[in-house]
Amino acid sequence: MDRLKIALVGAGNRGSHVYLPIIAKMDEDLELVAICDESLDKAKQQGEAYKVPYFTNVVDMVEKTKPDIAAVVINPNRNHEAGIPLSEMGVSYCTETPIDTDLGWADKMIATAKEHGTRLEVCENYYRVPGERIKRELILAGVFGKILTAYNDFNGHGYHGVSLIRSYIGFDVKITRVIGMYKNFPVQEHVYRNMKPTTEDWQFGLLEFENGSVGVFNFSGLSYGSPLRWHNSSRFYGEKGMCIGDGQRSYSYKEQIAILNSSADAKLPIVVEKRTKKSKDGMDVLDVLVAKTDPDTGLEVVWKNELSKYSLSDGQLSVAYELLSIANAHRNNTEPEYGAINGRIDQEVSIAMSKSWGSGNAPVELPLSVEPR
Repeated sequence: MDRLKIALVGAGNRGSHVYLPIIAKMDEDLELVAICDESLDKAKQQGEAYKVPYFTNVVDMVEKTKPDIAAVVINPNRNHEAGIPLSEMGVSYCTETPIDTDLGWADKMIATAKEHGTRLEVCENYYRVPGERIKRELILAGVFGKILTAYNDFNGHGYHGVSLIRSYIGFDVKITRVIGMYKNFPVQEHVYRNMKPTTEDWQFGLLEFENGSVGVFNFSGLSYGSPLRWHNSSRFYGEKGMCIGDGQRSYSYKEQIAILNSSADAKLPIVVEKRTKKSKDGMDVLDVLVAKTDPDTGLEVVWKNELSKYSLSDGQLSVAYELLSIANAHRNNTEPEYGAINGRIDQEVSIAMSKSWGSGNAPVELPLSVEPR
């Protein structure tokens, strides 16, 4: 398989410390050819480190290095500033979340990509975590039947939390109505991110799906590292069983998963086994996740890691699969795995929740009205 030439737009902390090391490891699929950042110092530092040309202007970068694809890792309210010219110059790209903070610009990005025949992937990483992949395989295999309700408790803010809920109920199932609520509560003073907060912002959302299912979104402003809010999780309840997740930032695969037994008078646990193999560099890496009932009833659902040849940790796989998605979309002239429309829906629902709690918790019907760009 021919390697694709990839450029990185955005040499900040996430671009430099997350994306670049992963791109370097995916050397059979990707060849880094350029780095661009509005800060010359940042672009130069990473360009010299990876021995590639560096730029401060996207158009100049594309004209001189001719990348096949690009990864845009900048402030999301400026994603359109890089994304639109990339599409206009024939470069497919993936962009960090959200697709854009403004839905009008998101629509313009989508329209421009369509006009110029390029592909646009949104780097939504929460459902791509390996533990979430095996849960989704179980759902798609019909093990739980219809998913009736899905909960996200601190397991990703805004669009991330929305995406994870949608991954359980179905990315193809429309959300028709949103009810949001915002609260500020007093809490014990404590140390959190070099601060000492005494209050807690809490966001709630009810998401009504067109098939009758309901999503429940909870997010606390203290959920990313406060000792007061030390656990995050997600869960879903189906016709035939349920699953309580162990937290998005955990890779232990210790979810509590169960369905009814054959006599329907007790729960039948499902356990997830992680199997590893040696990468081409000799590192023990995730090969497959296998879900089975315990005791064994013959049920077996598998998620295979297609990137097991690379020395990637479990925590790196989400971004690696985002890069693989836009690479495959370019190679095969197909849609990316997640795509711009899904990314736009996540942001639209997140905006709808804030509109609801900003208007006295009034229900907000979808789709939202958006002024064209």
